[in-house]
Amino acid sequence: MALKIISGLARGIALDTPPDRSMRPTSGRSREALFSSLGPMEGKRFNDIFAGSGAMALEAASRGAAAVAMLEGNPKHTKLIEQNAAKLRKAGVAADIQIVGRKFSCNTLQLMPKADIWFFDPPYAQSADFMQMLLAGDCLDNCLSNALLIWELPDTAEARSAFLSVEALAQKLDYKLRNLGGTDFIFARRREDV
Repeated sequence: MALKIISGLARGIALDTPPDRSMRPTSGRSREALFSSLGPMEGKRFNDIFAGSGAMALEAASRGAAAVAMLEGNPKHTKLIEQNAAKLRKAGVAADIQIVGRKFSCNTLQLMPKADIWFFDPPYAQSADFMQMLLAGDCLDNCLSNALLIWELPDTAEARSAFLSVEALAQKLDYKLRNLGGTDFIFARRREDV
């Protein structure tokens, strides 16, 4: 699968992905549209949860983010992220790049650095479960205070319906659905931060 950095200092650098289909990266078209909608990345801090190849955070780093952190629980994918991060460093990308090789939980989110933008792209079939975990207890308050949360929505009707029916979603988040490059995302902030 050909996956490249789209813009910035590392533009055109090919990212390593697994030879099998164990990963579903956000399409280049959607990645470009998403970053265009976010505007300049200079000085921002970007966290990528369920990072896969690291493409989202590394795109932010290439575009000038000051720091990026990636959470990935699959050790094979974590190794790919390390290889991809090395390519960006070799190209002169100066962002502080951190890789956290652990599975998603509220506790592991607390290991992540504070960020301006948190991007989530979990396995579609489990998207609703992971959102419920995020909204439970103090997880949202401890991790996402004053930050923008972007969640890639499932593309199957059943998974999307389950996700959008998460009861606490509208209670705890002020969010908008946006279609960017053919992919649907939720852009959200904690209600207290609006």
